[in-house]
Amino acid sequence: MDEKRALEARIAQLEEELDEEQSNMELLNDRYRKYTLQVETMTTELAAERSFSQKAENARQQLERQNKELKVKLNEMDSSVRSKYKIAIASLEAKIAQLEEQMEQESKERVLANKLVRRAEKRLKEVLLQVEEERRSADQFKDQLEKAHIRMKQLKRQLEEAEEEASRANSNRRRLQRELEDVTESAESMNREVNTLRNRLSKLERQQRKRGPLQFTHRTIRTVYHLEGVSDEEAEAPSGEPSTNHQQPPQQE
Repeated sequence: MDEKRALEARIAQLEEELDEEQSNMELLNDRYRKYTLQVETMTTELAAERSFSQKAENARQQLERQNKELKVKLNEMDSSVRSKYKIAIASLEAKIAQLEEQMEQESKERVLANKLVRRAEKRLKEVLLQVEEERRSADQFKDQLEKAHIRMKQLKRQLEEAEEEASRANSNRRRLQRELEDVTESAESMNREVNTLRNRLSKLERQQRKRGPLQFTHRTIRTVYHLEGVSDEEAEAPSGEPSTNHQQPPQQE
């Protein structure tokens, strides 16, 4: 019974561990979905940053082309009509300066965008590594869960075998108890018969002392010991004693 209770307690403990492992699996799945969503979001942001960087590069190239074209025009105008177009030249130089400043600003933005892209790529790698680690952990938890299932089935099978063994032991105990009761009842019945025979013999001995020597005939012996079913040869014994076929059974301990 102690083994049975220990097995039941172990099964209950394993079931609790199984529920806990299942809860951990659900938490891991939720975290995996969250990290997947983060990866998709960061991938989208990275694509947007790359598109912005490409647009900035295209704008820079366009500005450089414009700058070259303006410088060519400026040289042409300077060589042909220097005095006439000084104001226009100053205006164009101002515009060039503005464009160069804008180009410098866009260059800075491009550098910043590159930094953001590298940072996003680094973060993406970290997230991917973390997702891979979580996936390995999930696989390990899954293996542990399967082992717990197998162990629980083994314990249940051992419990069923123990219960069957206990049932057989109880059946044998009840059978032995019934046999002991039958033997006890039979011994008590034999003791009662022996006591009855002793009382009858004592009564005959008292009658013999009052009347003198008593000749035990076959009929008398049969009457005392209830031997009507026994032959005359079996009833005869030395000194008028009963046959050995009706000896007193041993006293029950």
